Amino acid sequence: MRRRSFLKAALGAGALVPLASGGLWARPLHALPFTRSAAAGDRILVLINLNGGNDGLNTLVPVDDQRYYDARKVLGVAKSDTLSIAPGAGLYKVVQEIHDLYSDGTCAIVPNVGYPNQDRSHFRSTDIWNSASNSDQVITTGWTGRYLETIHPEYPATLPAAPFAVQVSSSTTLLLQGTRGGLGMAIDSPDRFFDLASGLSASNDPVPATLAGPQIDFIRRIILEADAYAAEINRAITAGKNRVDYPSGEIAPDRQGLGPQLQGVARLIDGGLPTTIYVVTLGGFDTHYAQSGIHETLLTDFSKSIKAFLADIAAGGNADRVVCMSYSEFGRRLAENNAKGTDHGAAAPQFVFGAPVLGGNLLGPMPDLGDLDSRGDVKMKIDFRQLYSTLLEDWLGFGHDDTVRVLGGSFTKLPLFRTASVESPEQSLSAGGMVRIDALAPSPASSSATLGYTLAGAARVSVTLFAGDGTRIATVLDRDQEAGAYQLPVDVRALPSGNYMVEVSAGRGRAMRWLQVVR
Repeated sequence: MRRRSFLKAALGAGALVPLASGGLWARPLHALPFTRSAAAGDRILVLINLNGGNDGLNTLVPVDDQRYYDARKVLGVAKSDTLSIAPGAGLYKVVQEIHDLYSDGTCAIVPNVGYPNQDRSHFRSTDIWNSASNSDQVITTGWTGRYLETIHPEYPATLPAAPFAVQVSSSTTLLLQGTRGGLGMAIDSPDRFFDLASGLSASNDPVPATLAGPQIDFIRRIILEADAYAAEINRAITAGKNRVDYPSGEIAPDRQGLGPQLQGVARLIDGGLPTTIYVVTLGGFDTHYAQSGIHETLLTDFSKSIKAFLADIAAGGNADRVVCMSYSEFGRRLAENNAKGTDHGAAAPQFVFGAPVLGGNLLGPMPDLGDLDSRGDVKMKIDFRQLYSTLLEDWLGFGHDDTVRVLGGSFTKLPLFRTASVESPEQSLSAGGMVRIDALAPSPASSSATLGYTLAGAARVSVTLFAGDGTRIATVLDRDQEAGAYQLPVDVRALPSGNYMVEVSAGRGRAMRWLQVVR
């Protein structure tokens, strides 16, 4: 019997999959040096998977582009059915709650998110998003799994009291897989977990020397780990409360809505479960035919559920600790098909929610429907790993070098947060750092800002100005400089209102600071 089948038979399909479910306890523990601000220790990231490929063009609608309506004579969303957020950009009215959050400053929207050389397979594209790989690269670990094992080098030699990550699902995905096994636990229902786990026990008898021996040993380890978390999860469930109403459960006979999942997450957070990452999924976005009714239902559930969750989190006093990000494996094609649906596309908008978010911002231009790729799809302008890099560094307080190692490269961050992280490790000159930004003021600026930075040693210094979507605008400085403190004026008179990033590179060192421009 295969290990997966044996596990289902022993524990019940879809009940739980604890952290070390990769069965890799025999691997040596690798102590990895890392930098992470202590103040980020209680911050929480909730990832919302819109599974199937959300139609971004019918979510964030290019209301002034006739090419959109020409390509979607049936599915096109009329401008009168949208809620304006910027010139030429309107949210479909079924996401009224997301529009409210955007207007309140707790939602940022990032258009045109994708990756180079888009793969239009659900499975492969999902793996790319989960692993943070290039499209031509296969990685067997997830970006959050690599992050978690970096900040928890003691695992699995020492088990934590509670799981590092929780995925509301029948099984964990590649997203939470690390090099030393799984770093997350799947729970199909937080309320039922303790009833199941508390009834498990593992025998102390020697493992029989048979073909089934390794399978039995695997199950025993799973049981021990489940028992280790059961008491803490039950304590959090018992102590936690929900203070608002959520959308009801099923949105289709075979599909669970987002509301009950986020309701369970909010209860665990309110109860004090020390878990860093939660993953929830709303499926059904593969809308090849009869899209309109299905898509409207899904977007409505997404919108109402996320607003309820944020209200619940705020009512429990946790608003400043929680940030949510949506992701979907790809968008949909511009042209509708003959079945009144849309086919697999490329880039699409993603959403970031929470009180710490620099909300009310559309971080990039609307799609250019006159410049599509060879398949007729929206081109990527923001690499999805820019979102990951920003979340890791500016929200979870991860060091820049560790972020580069986890993501396999350096990706320009986005202005997603009101403050650029808790004390960012990259601003330090310790541990071999070369450059530190001391100040960038005033911000907001209308004509000029002054950049103050310090060099630890002589280096070639480059100061570059980027737009909020990562587009390089200008090189402000490029010269050799000696060690010391410097002041540099940054002229912003020609820039429209918005968020910009100033990057200082010196040798192998790099530091960044966000600058807001107002008119």
